[in-house]
Amino acid sequence: MAAVLAVAACSSVKNVVVKDIPLEEQERIMKEYKDRTAWTRLAIADMGDGGSVPRDEKVTIADLDLHYNGAVTIRTLKRKNMIVHGLELERPLNKPKIDAKLADLFWFDDPTTRHVAFIRKYGKKTAKAIMEHELFMGMPADAALASWGPPARKQTTELGGVVNERWIYPTGTPNKTKALDLKDGKVSRWDE
Repeated sequence: MAAVLAVAACSSVKNVVVKDIPLEEQERIMKEYKDRTAWTRLAIADMGDGGSVPRDEKVTIADLDLHYNGAVTIRTLKRKNMIVHGLELERPLNKPKIDAKLADLFWFDDPTTRHVAFIRKYGKKTAKAIMEHELFMGMPADAALASWGPPARKQTTELGGVVNERWIYPTGTPNKTKALDLKDGKVSRWDE
């Protein structure tokens, strides 16, 4: 009788189960990224006390943790130390989420190849600004994204058919941020 009541009670409770990536998929993702050379798009902070790696530094992806919210371990080539950075992904993890997050954190093309691609896409002035992490008035939003990287937060408003965006970035100083403003997809102002 007690067993019947226990089973009946369990069937009325809805459990939400978040499944991790199947092992076969984890192995494919690991094979794609492990030991791959990359360049940091932004400063990569260690989850512990390992410090951080500045942007534009050449690194090797040493490992991916594909559980909970994910993490990437990188090996710096200059200092030979390891940094474990949390990916902070919403579960369930999947390949598109992991690919997108790693693309936000790293460039996988060497700087020369990237520079040539930026020249072809935007012209010399914009390509130079991107490579030097600079902005200019009227710069297209996708070029600004390539220059400064993905923002921590975005605020969007629309007034009279004009879309205004504010991209907010951490500065590395506690409680201090910098911002980039766009008007209809073009840089209109910024502060550092």
